[in-house]
Amino acid sequence: MFIITQIEDQIRVLPQDLQKTPVDAVTAVIEQRFVDKVIPNLGLVVTIYDVLHIEGGFVYPNDGAAFFKVQFRVVVFRPSVGEIIVGKLKSCSREGLRVSLDFFDDVLIPEHALQDPSFYDESERLWVWKFDGNDMYMDLQEPIRFRVHSVKFNTPPTPIQLQNATGDDKLLGTAAKPFSPMVVMGDINGDGLGLTTWWSG
Repeated sequence: MFIITQIEDQIRVLPQDLQKTPVDAVTAVIEQRFVDKVIPNLGLVVTIYDVLHIEGGFVYPNDGAAFFKVQFRVVVFRPSVGEIIVGKLKSCSREGLRVSLDFFDDVLIPEHALQDPSFYDESERLWVWKFDGNDMYMDLQEPIRFRVHSVKFNTPPTPIQLQNATGDDKLLGTAAKPFSPMVVMGDINGDGLGLTTWWSG
């Protein structure tokens, strides 16, 4: 679920931060730039692991800031296909389930990937698995075990694309339809998958 990856980047340290040690100064900039951000085709940066090498400290004319070439490692959330993960059921809709891992909320389980047979209860606004004549409700905030089907990285829409968008796509990037740079698709159609309470007995 987590990997450690090495990155090399040029880090700009502001003049007021040059009184700090180089490691502390560049670490603060790296945290601001990378932590809680998605790196395309890599994953979500959770934290800095360590700083391996710092060189430079050049100050360019008319700038005042110092530029360092830094090699560092970060911890990245990038689940593998087929991996089993436990999260909490955040919401239900006719399209399926949304699961939260606390630090990452863009886990989607589409309706065709639910336990078979399942149906959506309109009055309760919950999905229900019909098992052995019983209605097994998928209650919100309950722990849910799912299998990773795929990891998808999305490119932010350009202003021109938003201008030419139609329907709900016009709302992409707003509170009504937040943009998700990384989406994990899961499924719970299998033994031991779904709400953990189903299998605790």
